[in-house]
Amino acid sequence: MNPTEVKELKEMEDFINAYMKLEAQKRNPSREGMIEALKDALKVASTDIKSVEESYGETTPTPWENIPNEVLYSKLFEYQQGMYQHAIKKFGEEVVKKLFEKSMQ
Repeated sequence: MNPTEVKELKEMEDFINAYMKLEAQKRNPSREGMIEALKDALKVASTDIKSVEESYGETTPTPWENIPNEVLYSKLFEYQQGMYQHAIKKFGEEVVKKLFEKSMQ
């Protein structure tokens, strides 16, 4: 396996792990867990996430500690959207489907 393939596998693993953290927080949210999951998602797909946020009219960055829980919860969905868009662009739809299938096993 060449270095490029290793890097891409790591990126896929980071994507699915961060995406699943967001999913877990949707089911059983905690303030600290939501913030951690959102931060992890930004590490993976910040540009695409910011595009989704802008499409929802969110243009002013706010410190995590100043965001109410209800807004943090709604961001879980936005961040998943951004991450999904990022993964489709980066890896292709078929690869993303396979990643989700493997993660559900």
